[in-house]
Amino acid sequence: MKRCYLVRHAQTAWNEANRLQGHSDVPLSLEGEAQARRVGAWFASRHLQGIFTSALARSRQTAQAIAAGNGHGVSPVVEPNLAEMHLGAWEGLTPEEIDARFANAYAQWKSAPSSVVIPGAEPLAAFRQRVRQTLRGILAGAASGESVVVTHGGVIAAVLADVLGADYDALLRRLRLDNAGVTALEVGTAVPHVLWINSTTHLE
Repeated sequence: MKRCYLVRHAQTAWNEANRLQGHSDVPLSLEGEAQARRVGAWFASRHLQGIFTSALARSRQTAQAIAAGNGHGVSPVVEPNLAEMHLGAWEGLTPEEIDARFANAYAQWKSAPSSVVIPGAEPLAAFRQRVRQTLRGILAGAASGESVVVTHGGVIAAVLADVLGADYDALLRRLRLDNAGVTALEVGTAVPHVLWINSTTHLE
């Protein structure tokens, strides 16, 4: 049996300002660094078999804190395809700025993400296929036991939509995934099981 922990990266200054990041490489803020240390401490008692991370700085910094807190000598493996969806012309903007520049497109996206074509962005179907293939590869190669995947909110939502057989638009509207929140999956059976979503008790 395998357990996979999906960890959303800790906070950045853009998260705090509610700016969309996508592929923009924004590092952790001071608060984010503290969150990363806390999630690292949460994993300290777990004998992790692997730590995998997006190549973006906010994810790598969080993964490095988990590796440092764990103490079992596991170094993060960078997997570029764990990156957030590329959001094209929306990156760096707040929802209010997007609505002002793109005819209320963010409001439409919040109600039906798949109905919106973001200029210069990665197509949603391609993003979901990228995430699906990447996670399958990680889990297939992982040893029995526990592994951590440090990634982004959109990636975790895409994984959960697949595991739950849920409509991605409906799930994304209803799902809360906090910075440094931990979601757990049990895999290795015919049907993966969601153990919990977005635990943040380690941040309290």
